[in-house]
Amino acid sequence: MTALSFQKLEEAYNLVYENTKELLVDSRLLLENERYARSYALAQMAHEELAKLPIIYQEATRSYFKETHDWKSFYKRLRNHGAKNKQNFVFYQTMLNAVGNNSMNLEYEKIKDNLAFVNHMKNISLYADIKNDKFTKPSNEINEKLAVAQLELAEEMFKTYSLSGFHIKGGIKKSLDNEDARKNRTLLKEAGLIK
Repeated sequence: MTALSFQKLEEAYNLVYENTKELLVDSRLLLENERYARSYALAQMAHEELAKLPIIYQEATRSYFKETHDWKSFYKRLRNHGAKNKQNFVFYQTMLNAVGNNSMNLEYEKIKDNLAFVNHMKNISLYADIKNDKFTKPSNEINEKLAVAQLELAEEMFKTYSLSGFHIKGGIKKSLDNEDARKNRTLLKEAGLIK
């Protein structure tokens, strides 16, 4: 696996952020032109692309503080759709819990079902398939309401990630180049949460 420098990781973060933005713009254009299935698909892809941001940030942090990397794990996490969807689920649950809404506190089996449903809906938005012993196509299955809900969810998540400023050139370095960040890394190491 190719090791990436801090600068390459910061560049990767910016490119993923920009690609997400482009996917959301394209999804919005498709929605406005009543192409709901493809709008849904691009919104879901943007959603999965957003999940790469914390993965890249974590590796950039390791690079910045000269910590060890597991590049094989990094690349696997970056490309695993299920893992990214699970990460998004945890993100939403954390955000909802932070504002006192425990509506997503689900048991493990329900989380697995939810993640399978997310993948199923992405497939429905892209591929013709058999449903109830008949062939169907995405435009028959994904309606405006589903497309709007998926796009708005991804757009809100994008806005949340935008608040960090990490996508601005030098933003990740700025977040790490201070005494508080060093202290936090030391505390995480002492607690055994990072190597």
